[in-house]
Amino acid sequence: MNRLKEVVKVGVLFAGLYFPTTAFIDRFTISLPTTDSQCLKATLYLIDKKDKNIKQGDLVAFKFNKEDSIFEKGRNFIKITGALPGDTVQYSPYEIKVNDSQLDIINMLHVINFLNLEQRDFYKKFEIQKDELFVVGETMYSYDSRFWGTVNKSDVIGKAYAIF
Repeated sequence: MNRLKEVVKVGVLFAGLYFPTTAFIDRFTISLPTTDSQCLKATLYLIDKKDKNIKQGDLVAFKFNKEDSIFEKGRNFIKITGALPGDTVQYSPYEIKVNDSQLDIINMLHVINFLNLEQRDFYKKFEIQKDELFVVGETMYSYDSRFWGTVNKSDVIGKAYAIF
């Protein structure tokens, strides 16, 4: 009888740990920065794969589906959502405005100079289209939508949260 009680206890403990753990893993993933030159200040992220209701200012994880000379297609990134569909984005090497309000994002001069690009190529104004997001980083190393354009919402993995 004691042996049966022990087996039941172990079974209950296993079920009590297994089901919540698999539910957590099904919904969330942990992520570290994917490059040496970090575009965000945090070093560990929790990604909610079930939450794709992204708002301006949210961290968003997405698959990079762009042809690009710097990063390979299919890589996962986390950036700050700077603008949503219908927003007007205007930027220069020195600032970014969304709907005429300045974003508190560092200028892009470091990356322009590092990549040996021309500043004159980075004066743009456009409207974010349906099913697109404009994403930015928060450090001087950020290579973001100002360089390679918007992200398709279909490429969004989920909302991200900086842990530390």
